[in-house]
Amino acid sequence: MYIDIKNEKIIGIYADNEREGLIDIGIIPKPEQKEGYNPVPYYRDGKIVYEYETIPEMPEEEEQPIPEMTYEQQVVAKIRERYSVDDELAILRQRDTKPGEFEAYNAYAESCKEEARLLIEKQKH
Repeated sequence: MYIDIKNEKIIGIYADNEREGLIDIGIIPKPEQKEGYNPVPYYRDGKIVYEYETIPEMPEEEEQPIPEMTYEQQVVAKIRERYSVDDELAILRQRDTKPGEFEAYNAYAESCKEEARLLIEKQKH
């Protein structure tokens, strides 16, 4: 194994000597696992040593309220569960040549509208 260092800190580990200035170190020792710390490898006095940096705590995210969708957004979302925009446009474009397909689409769209209306009524109460 070969390493690249900068100010004693190991900045790269390579399987072969791909670049100039790499140091052949043989086997890299495994760091000790310390909860709450990240091992950072350094090359000092001809060997690899580890220093341990505290893992910064992630701030707890405040739960954001989910914005309520408008009636139109709910209808479109429900329609998209079954029909993509391309599918919908094709059906609308061919409504006269494929009336059965259009009727199935239209019935589904109407049921989506009713579902959205009921959901909005339920949210009001």
